[in-house]
Amino acid sequence: MEQVVAPVLVARRKFRTQRFPTPEIGPKDALVKMSGAAICGTDKHVFAQGEIRLGLPGDVVKLPVILGHENVGVIEEIGTDASREMVTEGHPLEIGERVVISADIVCGTCYYCRNYYGFPWCLNHRSYGDVISSKDPPHLFGGMGEKMFVLPGTFMFRVPRRMPDKVAVLTEQMAVAYGAFGRAFQNPNPKEGYSPADTVVVQGVGPLGMCNALMARMLGASKIIAIDKSPFRLKMARSFCHAETIDLSEHPRPEDRVEAVLSMTDRLGADTVIECTGFPHIISEGLDLMRNGGTYLVEGAYSEAGGTKISPSRQILAKNAKIIGVSGMPYQAYGRALKMMESYRHSLGFDKLVTHVFGQEDAQEAMEVSMGLDSMKVVVGRMKG
Repeated sequence: MEQVVAPVLVARRKFRTQRFPTPEIGPKDALVKMSGAAICGTDKHVFAQGEIRLGLPGDVVKLPVILGHENVGVIEEIGTDASREMVTEGHPLEIGERVVISADIVCGTCYYCRNYYGFPWCLNHRSYGDVISSKDPPHLFGGMGEKMFVLPGTFMFRVPRRMPDKVAVLTEQMAVAYGAFGRAFQNPNPKEGYSPADTVVVQGVGPLGMCNALMARMLGASKIIAIDKSPFRLKMARSFCHAETIDLSEHPRPEDRVEAVLSMTDRLGADTVIECTGFPHIISEGLDLMRNGGTYLVEGAYSEAGGTKISPSRQILAKNAKIIGVSGMPYQAYGRALKMMESYRHSLGFDKLVTHVFGQEDAQEAMEVSMGLDSMKVVVGRMKG
């Protein structure tokens, strides 16, 4: 029987390359040959900390695990039922089609599934590449492996024919940004929530922050301000998003960064602030960067990593703040993000966001590089374009 190679996280900061038998699929399953899995901030937290609690009820990482929930690949096998049930629009899925795979599986029957459109707030939620362990057959539940087993209840989305893999692999994070901005959008007349022509501050322009900055650009932000400690990433934000930038080395104190944002926004603060750092202590600063009546999207602080000190009176009540926590994305956002990237890929440098590609056997090095300051999106797989 053909063996499938996959890097397995077996302990904190330790991958082991393992081989698994190619699984047989049933009528409601699929098997995807992976082109690549992009490393997410959540993957970095799991790599560094091991078995951690994530942002949804019951989401606890159990080692061993094959990481990878930002995935693109080619359907190798698909069940007769799955071909119809895993598609959200168009004709049934077929062998040989290139797809991105929704990271989340929802039950469809709990309170949240029945009452909240699209978002994976399911009480019985499972997700690829972190919560589903590789311990038990069929093992291949993460995109860093050469192949990935796709369970019933999963949605897959066709990749446009001319879209490079290096763009398609960004779909999951672009879908997060799409869903976040969708929840922030409001009628522009009362000037609440996000509206085109707003000023947007992005705290941290790693891959998630860059995807949010690109989404802000596509949705008509008049000014984007990127804050980071990496000159490499700030340069990319200026190049791809025409962002103004704040370098932590030049503005080392929170009050310095607040003053810099005020100076760029007529002393008002930003209309929308987006947290993409993964550090809880940054939340207080984000509230200070926001104008009265502004909106704060919290996206990066997805794992349990300590707390922060805020003033409910000064930073929330007095500001009439709108704070939106973003744990994942509606599955409908995958298809819409793909269409947006296809429309803008010649004018925005999506493909340049993938700065490094490593093979399965080099997952350890890939993770270390992704945690440095001179990378953007790092991919594990065999993609070329």
